[in-house]
Amino acid sequence: MRTASQRQSAQAPRQFAVFAAVGLLNTCVDAGVFLVLAALCHVAAPVAQVISYSCGMVNSFAWNRGVTFRAGALRIGEIVRFLAVNGASLILSVAAMRVLTRADWPLFAAKAIVTLGTLALNFAGSKWWVWRDVGGQANAALRSVEGSGARRR
Repeated sequence: MRTASQRQSAQAPRQFAVFAAVGLLNTCVDAGVFLVLAALCHVAAPVAQVISYSCGMVNSFAWNRGVTFRAGALRIGEIVRFLAVNGASLILSVAAMRVLTRADWPLFAAKAIVTLGTLALNFAGSKWWVWRDVGGQANAALRSVEGSGARRR
């Protein structure tokens, strides 16, 4: 018989796919705001990164909490942990954006690299720290996303 930890690890690839789909939506929000600020309004890239990332972060919390992890009742601890994980990602992304743009990387290539770099950190932090206590609820979310024809183990 598998332990709860083994079941969670086994479902991680599928859960990552749901997380990545939500991440795609977050990226569209983030990139759209970034484009308007940096390219059209000529806001400095690191400043635009803070603003655009924050918009994506609000979107991320809502969708990942409700769809990916099915967290149930809102707890202050998950908000604090979510802000800590995303704050760390934001700091790293701003630093990386600064380094890459100063190295004359094309703006959108730098943005793409930075976005991919924060994906793994955010997933690991979200799954194993922010919403660590909702494993059973996360399983239900995956079943609902996979549809009624999903295999059950």
